[in-house]
Amino acid sequence: MKDFFQEHKWAVILSVLALIIVLLIYLIGWWTLLAVILVAVAVFFGRMIDRGGFDAVKDFFRNLFKGKHA
Repeated sequence: MKDFFQEHKWAVILSVLALIIVLLIYLIGWWTLLAVILVAVAVFFGRMIDRGGFDAVKDFFRNLFKGKHA
């Protein structure tokens, strides 16, 4: 079982995450879950701006979308 998880770690993690999201949508409703996600994203970026200014947000997106070309 340990070998299976090591070989398919991300497939297992993302499948479990998708299952949790589907259950949350079913149990609390789509709009409630969307509101929670939007508030969490706003808090995340708000804290980032508080600590490092708007340059921190620019750096975040620059690093997020930075291509890894060979």
